[in-house]
Amino acid sequence: MTRASGKNSWQELLLRGVALHKEGKVDAAEKLYDKVLKFNPASGDALNLKGAIASNRGQHAAALKLFDRAVAQMPAYPDAHFNRAGALAALGRDLDALAAYDKAIALRPAYGDAHLNAGRVHHKLGRREAAAAAFRAAATLSPKDPRGAYNLGVCLTEMLAGADADARATLAAEAQAAFEQALALDPNSAETLYGFATLYSENGDHARAAALVESALRIKPGWSDAWNNLGNHYEGMGRRDAAIAAFDRALALDPRNMGAVVNRGLTHLALGRMADGWAGYAHRFDDPRFPFSPRAWPWPAWQGEDLRDKKILLWSDQGVGDEILYASMVREVAARAAVCVVECSARLVPLYRRSFPNIEIVAKLPEAYAGLVAQGFDFHCSVLDLGRWLRPTLAAFPNRARLLMADPAATAALKAKYRQWAPHGKLVGLSWHSANPRTGGQKSLPLTWFSPLLNGSKFTFVNIQYGNVNNELEAFRDTTGVPILNDPAVDSLKDLDTFAAQLAALDLVISVSNSAAHLAGALGVPTAVVVPDGHKRLWYWFDRGAFSPWYRSVRVFRDSGDSARADLKALLAGFCAF
Repeated sequence: MTRASGKNSWQELLLRGVALHKEGKVDAAEKLYDKVLKFNPASGDALNLKGAIASNRGQHAAALKLFDRAVAQMPAYPDAHFNRAGALAALGRDLDALAAYDKAIALRPAYGDAHLNAGRVHHKLGRREAAAAAFRAAATLSPKDPRGAYNLGVCLTEMLAGADADARATLAAEAQAAFEQALALDPNSAETLYGFATLYSENGDHARAAALVESALRIKPGWSDAWNNLGNHYEGMGRRDAAIAAFDRALALDPRNMGAVVNRGLTHLALGRMADGWAGYAHRFDDPRFPFSPRAWPWPAWQGEDLRDKKILLWSDQGVGDEILYASMVREVAARAAVCVVECSARLVPLYRRSFPNIEIVAKLPEAYAGLVAQGFDFHCSVLDLGRWLRPTLAAFPNRARLLMADPAATAALKAKYRQWAPHGKLVGLSWHSANPRTGGQKSLPLTWFSPLLNGSKFTFVNIQYGNVNNELEAFRDTTGVPILNDPAVDSLKDLDTFAAQLAALDLVISVSNSAAHLAGALGVPTAVVVPDGHKRLWYWFDRGAFSPWYRSVRVFRDSGDSARADLKALLAGFCAF
């Protein structure tokens, strides 16, 4: 028997190994690659193929060593750079992976898979513009492969949240075309149907989104997250019982799906089923998909225990509007405890100190953390979780006219100033936009929506919308002839205490669901809140009823159609009478 030797012999072994590899006989192929490398340690092909086997087994560090040797032997071979990039990405070396994908693309510009995978790495790093460009290239270079179009649709949909109106329209149109291309190539892709549904939900079209997720679930009925998503869409359509059923199905498939637990809790809250709702909402820290972060306090979380002779720290994990909403329970906790300290947004500190004179108020700042820890509390609790113990039913809401107190002198001064500007008629504040990155689009209305209410009115309208809206105000005045007074001395984003005084100086506030609505309600100012979307993230206005148990001065208008405008017009007409 002769021993294999020579160039032709190891090349024959390589070809036999490749043939076995293609047949799926990986172990046998690897043995031949090892023989090749024994005869020829510099065989770039054998190194690359053996590295691919290691990668498929999840042995990425070993694979990278083989790919490093392969590209050293074959620096102009794009596949070796591509495989090396994959190993680097699997090891979390994302920037090195991008450099390797760039090398593969430089050697083969039409390398669709390299563009696709580079896009995925850019997307992971949050570089959505670069990711979208890479996915566009992949979709163009590999027109029969749905992956580029699908990933492009997902990426563009994610970019909608931070885009202005014009950019949103462009992004949405391109995303829709991308999803349609992906579905034309693979109509049975549950993932593409799911992604397409997300695009429609971002634009508030929950009916079309639900139909797409239903189609995805017919293909993949055991997909827990899709049932959770379907529940969200049903909830957005106002089909709350169907939403709860979908959340239940998600949890039957995966009891660990905390997203479904929280979403079901929010829907229960919207229906006024407070105990079930609070219990679900308490799990919002258990799912990384929610943008809520727990605080690392060294004491146990309050679970409704007796607070006599105890010290408790209250804090917040969400925005200013939510802090104001749940501040209605602070006095009750303070009355039960020996010591109650409230950590809140720095903008709220002056207002809270005036409103809660017997409670220590601390600004939420990094440098304050050590001082709070040093106080040695017995319990801590997010104010958002107080409802679980203090508002277990709707009947548990107290009948309070006012929760917070604005500066009386500043209020009087602003009222006097506005009377000088417009001596006739009542003062009505107007706010129409929410900048919340997750729900702002669903809560906001165009300023022009209010035109029929303002035209011919005997009121004096005052801008209480946060941010720079001068261009909107000018365009509205030019179009309608209705001036909306704007006080440049009030900046609610910087000085919430002065903003509170401005709201207290008004006779009425009309607002969408934003911090202005919450603050006006907490101050006891008569307030009309227009809720354009019944989505559960606005659960605190509840599912039905014209009045809010949180704020006794607030009346809720639940849609953005003509009926809501007519009801608001009737409200304004009645307000003129007193």
